[in-house]
Amino acid sequence: MGDGIEATADVKHIEYFDNLIKLNSCYKVTGYICTGARTYMATIEHVASLVIGLKAVFEPITNADIPTDYFSLVTYEQIKRRIKDWRLLTNYIGRVETNCERTTGKGKILRKTRIRDDMGKEVEITLWPEMRHLIGDEVVAGDIIAVTSMSVSEHNGNVQLESTYLTTVTVNPDMPQTAEHVSRLKALPTTQSASTQHQTITLLDLKLHNNQKIQGTRNFMCDAKITKIHEDRGWYYVLCSKCSSKLYPEHDTDTLVFVCKDDDDVIPNFRYCVNTTITDETGSADAVFFNESMQELLNIECQEMVMKYADTTNPKVVPNELMSAKTNQDVCI
Repeated sequence: MGDGIEATADVKHIEYFDNLIKLNSCYKVTGYICTGARTYMATIEHVASLVIGLKAVFEPITNADIPTDYFSLVTYEQIKRRIKDWRLLTNYIGRVETNCERTTGKGKILRKTRIRDDMGKEVEITLWPEMRHLIGDEVVAGDIIAVTSMSVSEHNGNVQLESTYLTTVTVNPDMPQTAEHVSRLKALPTTQSASTQHQTITLLDLKLHNNQKIQGTRNFMCDAKITKIHEDRGWYYVLCSKCSSKLYPEHDTDTLVFVCKDDDDVIPNFRYCVNTTITDETGSADAVFFNESMQELLNIECQEMVMKYADTTNPKVVPNELMSAKTNQDVCI
Protein backbone atom coordinates (compact mmCIF):
# COMPACT_ATOMS: atom_id res chain seq x y z
CA MET A 1 0.00 0.00 0.00
CA GLY A 2 1.44 3.33 -1.02
CA ASP A 3 1.15 6.77 0.51
CA GLY A 4 -1.05 9.72 -0.45
CA ILE A 5 -0.22 13.33 -1.27
CA GLU A 6 -2.35 16.40 -1.87
CA ALA A 7 -2.36 18.18 -5.23
CA THR A 8 -3.92 21.61 -5.79
CA ALA A 9 -4.77 23.64 -8.87
CA ASP A 10 -5.91 27.22 -9.46
CA VAL A 11 -9.68 27.53 -9.25
CA LYS A 12 -9.74 29.50 -12.51
CA HIS A 13 -8.66 26.30 -14.32
CA ILE A 14 -11.30 24.09 -12.73
CA GLU A 15 -13.18 23.42 -15.98
CA TYR A 16 -9.95 22.45 -17.73
CA PHE A 17 -8.98 19.93 -15.06
CA ASP A 18 -12.52 18.60 -14.69
CA ASN A 19 -12.38 17.62 -18.36
CA LEU A 20 -8.84 16.27 -18.10
CA ILE A 21 -9.01 14.21 -14.88
CA LYS A 22 -11.61 11.51 -14.27
CA LEU A 23 -12.49 10.43 -10.74
CA ASN A 24 -11.23 6.95 -9.75
CA SER A 25 -8.83 6.90 -12.70
CA CYS A 26 -5.07 6.48 -12.47
CA TYR A 27 -2.45 8.77 -14.06
CA LYS A 28 1.27 9.28 -14.28
CA VAL A 29 1.74 13.01 -13.63
CA THR A 30 4.69 15.07 -14.83
CA GLY A 31 5.32 18.79 -15.09
CA TYR A 32 4.12 19.58 -11.57
CA ILE A 33 5.72 21.72 -8.85
CA CYS A 34 6.59 20.15 -5.50
CA THR A 35 6.22 22.46 -2.53
CA GLY A 36 5.63 22.33 1.20
CA ALA A 37 2.31 21.04 2.51
CA ARG A 38 -0.51 23.45 3.23
CA THR A 39 -0.99 24.35 6.89
CA TYR A 40 -4.68 25.24 6.51
CA MET A 41 -7.35 22.62 5.77
CA ALA A 42 -4.85 20.12 4.39
CA THR A 43 -6.64 16.95 3.29
CA ILE A 44 -3.76 14.68 4.26
CA GLU A 45 -0.83 14.86 6.68
CA HIS A 46 2.31 15.04 4.55
CA VAL A 47 5.48 17.15 4.45
CA ALA A 48 4.95 18.04 0.78
CA SER A 49 2.19 18.80 -1.70
CA LEU A 50 1.92 19.18 -5.48
CA VAL A 51 0.92 22.29 -7.40
CA ILE A 52 -0.43 21.49 -10.85
CA GLY A 53 -0.91 24.01 -13.64
CA LEU A 54 -1.44 24.02 -17.37
CA LYS A 55 2.06 22.57 -17.94
CA ALA A 56 1.20 19.41 -16.01
CA VAL A 57 0.81 16.27 -18.12
CA PHE A 58 -1.56 13.45 -17.11
CA GLU A 59 -0.78 10.12 -18.77
CA PRO A 60 -3.49 7.49 -18.10
CA ILE A 61 -2.37 4.23 -16.53
CA THR A 62 -4.58 1.24 -17.26
CA ASN A 63 -4.75 -2.18 -15.65
CA ALA A 64 -3.08 -0.83 -12.52
CA ASP A 65 -3.93 -2.53 -9.24
CA ILE A 66 -4.29 0.75 -7.37
CA PRO A 67 -7.20 1.26 -4.94
CA THR A 68 -9.75 3.96 -5.76
CA ASP A 69 -10.00 5.02 -2.11
CA TYR A 70 -7.27 6.19 0.23
CA PHE A 71 -7.62 6.61 4.00
CA SER A 72 -4.98 8.12 6.24
CA LEU A 73 -6.81 6.97 9.36
CA VAL A 74 -6.05 8.41 12.79
CA THR A 75 -6.72 7.20 16.32
CA TYR A 76 -9.08 8.67 18.91
CA GLU A 77 -6.17 10.16 20.85
CA GLN A 78 -4.93 11.87 17.70
CA ILE A 79 -8.26 13.51 16.94
CA LYS A 80 -8.52 14.70 20.55
CA ARG A 81 -5.25 16.54 20.05
CA ARG A 82 -6.61 18.06 16.84
CA ILE A 83 -9.49 19.82 18.62
CA LYS A 84 -7.16 22.77 19.14
CA ASP A 85 -5.63 22.42 15.66
CA TRP A 86 -8.69 22.02 13.44
CA ARG A 87 -6.79 23.26 10.38
CA LEU A 88 -5.73 19.70 9.56
CA LEU A 89 -8.59 17.67 8.11
CA THR A 90 -9.11 14.19 9.54
CA ASN A 91 -10.00 10.68 8.30
CA TYR A 92 -11.66 8.25 10.71
CA ILE A 93 -13.41 4.88 10.78
CA GLY A 94 -15.95 3.45 13.19
CA ARG A 95 -19.03 1.31 13.74
CA VAL A 96 -22.39 3.06 13.60
CA GLU A 97 -24.29 3.20 16.89
CA THR A 98 -27.05 5.68 15.99
CA ASN A 99 -27.92 7.58 12.80
CA CYS A 100 -30.65 10.18 12.27
CA GLU A 101 -31.44 13.64 10.94
CA ARG A 102 -31.75 16.62 13.28
CA THR A 103 -33.41 19.97 12.64
CA THR A 104 -31.85 23.11 14.11
CA GLY A 105 -33.78 25.97 15.64
CA LYS A 106 -33.37 27.81 12.33
CA GLY A 107 -34.91 24.97 10.36
CA LYS A 108 -31.68 23.57 8.88
CA ILE A 109 -31.48 19.78 8.61
CA LEU A 110 -28.29 18.04 9.74
CA ARG A 111 -27.26 14.41 9.81
CA LYS A 112 -26.03 13.17 13.20
CA THR A 113 -24.26 9.81 13.29
CA ARG A 114 -22.65 8.41 16.41
CA ILE A 115 -19.85 5.90 15.82
CA ARG A 116 -17.56 3.81 18.01
CA ASP A 117 -13.95 3.06 17.09
CA ASP A 118 -12.16 -0.25 17.56
CA MET A 119 -11.09 0.80 21.08
CA GLY A 120 -14.70 1.49 22.06
CA LYS A 121 -14.36 5.30 21.99
CA GLU A 122 -17.41 7.25 20.79
CA VAL A 123 -17.31 10.13 18.29
CA GLU A 124 -20.22 12.11 16.87
CA ILE A 125 -20.27 12.89 13.16
CA THR A 126 -22.16 15.99 12.03
CA LEU A 127 -22.91 16.38 8.34
CA TRP A 128 -24.03 19.92 7.57
CA PRO A 129 -27.07 20.46 5.29
CA GLU A 130 -25.17 20.53 2.00
CA MET A 131 -23.39 17.24 2.85
CA ARG A 132 -26.04 15.35 4.84
CA HIS A 133 -26.88 13.20 1.80
CA LEU A 134 -23.56 11.38 2.25
CA ILE A 135 -25.13 9.22 4.98
CA GLY A 136 -28.70 8.11 4.37
CA ASP A 137 -31.34 6.50 6.54
CA GLU A 138 -30.35 3.11 5.10
CA VAL A 139 -27.15 3.25 7.21
CA VAL A 140 -27.99 1.40 10.42
CA ALA A 141 -26.37 0.40 13.69
CA GLY A 142 -23.62 -2.16 13.04
CA ASP A 143 -22.56 -0.72 9.69
CA ILE A 144 -18.96 0.44 9.33
CA ILE A 145 -18.27 3.90 7.90
CA ALA A 146 -15.01 5.57 6.92
CA VAL A 147 -15.08 9.36 6.62
CA THR A 148 -12.49 11.69 5.12
CA SER A 149 -11.63 15.39 5.28
CA MET A 150 -13.51 16.05 8.51
CA SER A 151 -12.90 19.01 10.79
CA VAL A 152 -12.39 18.18 14.48
CA SER A 153 -14.31 20.10 17.12
CA GLU A 154 -15.77 19.69 20.59
CA HIS A 155 -19.51 19.77 21.37
CA ASN A 156 -20.89 19.50 24.91
CA GLY A 157 -17.55 18.11 26.05
CA ASN A 158 -17.52 15.38 23.39
CA VAL A 159 -15.35 14.92 20.31
CA GLN A 160 -17.16 15.82 17.09
CA LEU A 161 -16.21 15.44 13.44
CA GLU A 162 -17.82 18.04 11.18
CA SER A 163 -18.18 17.76 7.42
CA THR A 164 -16.34 20.06 5.02
CA TYR A 165 -16.93 20.53 1.30
CA LEU A 166 -14.21 17.88 0.73
CA THR A 167 -15.74 15.19 2.94
CA THR A 168 -16.41 11.71 1.57
CA VAL A 169 -18.13 8.76 3.26
CA THR A 170 -17.64 5.07 2.48
CA VAL A 171 -20.13 2.64 4.00
CA ASN A 172 -18.83 -0.85 4.84
CA PRO A 173 -15.46 -0.36 3.09
CA ASP A 174 -13.92 -3.54 1.72
CA MET A 175 -10.49 -2.38 0.56
CA PRO A 176 -7.32 -4.02 1.98
CA GLN A 177 -6.30 -0.82 3.78
CA THR A 178 -9.36 -0.97 6.04
CA ALA A 179 -9.71 -4.75 6.39
CA GLU A 180 -8.01 -4.97 9.79
CA HIS A 181 -10.03 -2.05 11.18
CA VAL A 182 -13.31 -3.54 9.90
CA SER A 183 -12.49 -6.91 11.46
CA ARG A 184 -11.85 -5.35 14.88
CA LEU A 185 -14.96 -3.16 14.66
CA LYS A 186 -17.20 -6.10 13.84
CA ALA A 187 -15.77 -7.93 16.85
CA LEU A 188 -16.83 -5.17 19.28
CA PRO A 189 -19.53 -6.24 21.73
CA THR A 190 -23.01 -5.00 20.95
CA THR A 191 -23.88 -1.92 22.98
CA GLN A 192 -27.19 -1.03 24.52
CA SER A 193 -29.67 0.81 22.34
CA ALA A 194 -29.56 4.58 22.49
CA SER A 195 -32.83 4.73 24.44
CA THR A 196 -31.54 2.52 27.25
CA GLN A 197 -28.41 4.63 27.57
CA HIS A 198 -30.33 7.82 28.29
CA GLN A 199 -30.74 8.79 31.93
CA THR A 200 -34.26 9.75 33.03
CA ILE A 201 -34.53 13.10 34.77
CA THR A 202 -37.33 15.47 35.75
CA LEU A 203 -38.01 18.92 34.32
CA LEU A 204 -36.79 20.37 37.60
CA ASP A 205 -33.48 18.54 37.14
CA LEU A 206 -33.26 20.04 33.67
CA LYS A 207 -33.80 23.57 34.95
CA LEU A 208 -31.06 23.15 37.56
CA HIS A 209 -28.14 23.18 35.14
CA ASN A 210 -25.64 22.44 37.90
CA ASN A 211 -27.53 19.30 38.90
CA GLN A 212 -25.20 16.31 39.14
CA LYS A 213 -27.66 14.18 37.16
CA ILE A 214 -27.05 16.13 33.96
CA GLN A 215 -23.44 17.24 34.34
CA GLY A 216 -21.47 15.75 31.46
CA THR A 217 -24.58 13.99 30.14
CA ARG A 218 -25.16 14.32 26.40
CA ASN A 219 -28.50 12.51 26.20
CA PHE A 220 -31.26 12.18 28.76
CA MET A 221 -35.01 11.60 28.91
CA CYS A 222 -37.91 13.43 30.52
CA ASP A 223 -41.35 11.82 30.87
CA ALA A 224 -43.90 14.60 30.50
CA LYS A 225 -47.23 15.56 28.94
CA ILE A 226 -47.85 18.24 26.32
CA THR A 227 -50.14 20.69 28.10
CA LYS A 228 -50.14 23.57 25.63
CA ILE A 229 -49.45 24.17 21.94
CA HIS A 230 -48.49 27.77 21.20
CA GLU A 231 -50.58 28.41 18.10
CA ASP A 232 -49.34 31.99 17.70
CA ARG A 233 -45.87 30.72 16.78
CA GLY A 234 -47.05 28.52 13.90
CA TRP A 235 -46.55 24.78 13.68
CA TYR A 236 -44.64 24.13 10.45
CA TYR A 237 -42.05 25.63 8.14
CA VAL A 238 -41.52 25.08 4.41
CA LEU A 239 -38.34 24.10 2.54
CA CYS A 240 -37.52 24.01 -1.16
CA SER A 241 -37.65 20.57 -2.80
CA LYS A 242 -34.58 21.41 -4.91
CA CYS A 243 -32.15 23.25 -2.62
CA SER A 244 -33.67 22.83 0.89
CA SER A 245 -33.69 26.59 1.40
CA LYS A 246 -36.59 28.33 3.09
CA LEU A 247 -39.64 28.97 0.92
CA TYR A 248 -41.61 32.21 1.15
CA PRO A 249 -45.39 32.52 0.82
CA GLU A 250 -46.87 34.45 -2.06
CA HIS A 251 -50.62 34.93 -2.36
CA ASP A 252 -51.94 34.21 -5.83
CA THR A 253 -55.68 34.93 -5.81
CA ASP A 254 -57.22 32.44 -3.36
CA THR A 255 -54.32 30.00 -3.42
CA LEU A 256 -51.20 30.24 -1.27
CA VAL A 257 -48.08 29.69 -3.39
CA PHE A 258 -44.60 29.12 -1.95
CA VAL A 259 -41.58 30.44 -3.85
CA CYS A 260 -37.82 29.96 -3.58
CA LYS A 261 -35.34 32.77 -4.00
CA ASP A 262 -33.10 30.56 -6.18
CA ASP A 263 -35.23 27.93 -7.97
CA ASP A 264 -38.42 27.83 -10.03
CA ASP A 265 -41.08 25.11 -10.21
CA VAL A 266 -40.43 23.85 -6.71
CA ILE A 267 -42.54 21.58 -4.53
CA PRO A 268 -43.01 22.81 -0.94
CA ASN A 269 -41.58 20.45 1.65
CA PHE A 270 -43.56 20.95 4.87
CA ARG A 271 -41.83 20.11 8.16
CA TYR A 272 -43.06 20.24 11.73
CA CYS A 273 -41.88 22.89 14.18
CA VAL A 274 -44.32 22.85 17.10
CA ASN A 275 -43.77 25.12 20.12
CA THR A 276 -45.26 23.59 23.25
CA THR A 277 -45.36 23.63 27.02
CA ILE A 278 -44.70 20.25 28.63
CA THR A 279 -45.44 19.33 32.24
CA ASP A 280 -44.41 16.61 34.66
CA GLU A 281 -44.84 16.18 38.41
CA THR A 282 -42.08 18.71 39.15
CA GLY A 283 -43.12 21.60 36.92
CA SER A 284 -43.40 22.87 33.35
CA ALA A 285 -41.02 23.91 30.59
CA ASP A 286 -41.14 25.12 26.99
CA ALA A 287 -40.22 22.50 24.40
CA VAL A 288 -39.97 22.62 20.61
CA PHE A 289 -40.80 19.44 18.68
CA PHE A 290 -39.19 19.32 15.24
CA ASN A 291 -40.10 17.14 12.32
CA GLU A 292 -38.85 13.68 13.29
CA SER A 293 -40.12 13.76 16.88
CA MET A 294 -43.54 15.19 15.98
CA GLN A 295 -43.98 12.67 13.20
CA GLU A 296 -43.26 9.89 15.68
CA LEU A 297 -45.83 11.29 18.12
CA LEU A 298 -48.60 11.75 15.54
CA ASN A 299 -47.77 8.90 13.18
CA ILE A 300 -48.36 11.18 10.21
CA GLU A 301 -45.92 13.19 8.09
CA CYS A 302 -46.19 16.97 8.14
CA GLN A 303 -46.77 17.01 4.38
CA GLU A 304 -49.87 14.84 4.79
CA MET A 305 -51.08 16.77 7.83
CA VAL A 306 -50.97 20.04 5.88
CA MET A 307 -52.58 18.64 2.74
CA LYS A 308 -55.41 16.85 4.53
CA TYR A 309 -56.25 18.93 7.56
CA ALA A 310 -54.55 22.34 7.61
CA ASP A 311 -55.59 25.84 6.64
CA THR A 312 -52.66 26.40 4.25
CA THR A 313 -53.30 30.15 4.19
CA ASN A 314 -52.49 30.49 7.90
CA PRO A 315 -49.81 28.33 9.61
CA LYS A 316 -50.92 29.70 12.99
CA VAL A 317 -54.20 27.78 12.80
CA VAL A 318 -53.41 24.38 14.31
CA PRO A 319 -55.58 21.52 12.98
CA ASN A 320 -57.52 19.41 15.48
CA GLU A 321 -55.55 16.34 14.43
CA LEU A 322 -52.38 17.99 15.71
CA MET A 323 -54.05 19.41 18.82
CA SER A 324 -54.78 15.81 19.82
CA ALA A 325 -51.11 15.53 20.78
CA LYS A 326 -51.89 17.82 23.71
CA THR A 327 -54.62 15.63 25.19
CA ASN A 328 -53.54 12.15 24.21
CA GLN A 329 -49.77 12.03 24.43
CA ASP A 330 -47.32 11.40 27.21
CA VAL A 331 -43.98 12.22 25.66
CA CYS A 332 -40.48 10.99 26.37
CA ILE A 333 -37.92 13.56 25.26
